Amino acid sequence: MAWTELATARLNSSDLVLYRDDADSAFMIRVGGLELMNSRWHRSEGELGALVATAMGWHPNPHILLGGLGLGYTLAALVRALGGSGRITVAEISADVVAWYERWFEPRLFAERPGNVHVVVADVASLLQGKGEYDVILLDIDNGPRALSVAGNEFIYGSEGLHALERSLANRGVLLLWSSFEAPEFVDRAEAAGLAVRCHLIPFPGRPALFHYIYEFSKRP
Repeated sequence: MAWTELATARLNSSDLVLYRDDADSAFMIRVGGLELMNSRWHRSEGELGALVATAMGWHPNPHILLGGLGLGYTLAALVRALGGSGRITVAEISADVVAWYERWFEPRLFAERPGNVHVVVADVASLLQGKGEYDVILLDIDNGPRALSVAGNEFIYGSEGLHALERSLANRGVLLLWSSFEAPEFVDRAEAAGLAVRCHLIPFPGRPALFHYIYEFSKRP
């Protein structure tokens, strides 16, 4: 595989770098030299969308907060799952990533941006107002509950951040978090913050012993 560098952006003290493999038009974003996302592997993003549809099947018009835009596959899965209903607020901390999305990725995913999607350049933590505003909060900002893209993300995975997430969920609200690794200590903190947990294992294509993990946290009554 021969990756060609397309663009670089500075995010706090790290470099975000966008690559494309011209052989198959695959895209990849690395942060600090580590792979953050790759368009070849996005099955688990589709599973995220399906989980939202299952969790919110009872709700005619859910409000969803998506932390992290990236290559747009999670957003596309949400749009398919909602079938045109609901509202999706996407918080992406990097204006450059939004620009990359609008130039290279959005035209592949949508003929035009759906009317129920609002993209804002913001740290997802800044939108947690603790007012029960969101029916679903979906975190896809790192490779799991460990700061990678931005050091400040460590807040959201700690006890204080989890309490802010819990307070920002509406009654019967759900928090979904994508992870490339098991995170038992994070689960313990989430349960201490008043969230009930389920873990969904998503097999990695072609490698049956490797999984992605989707943690589903439900707000207790």
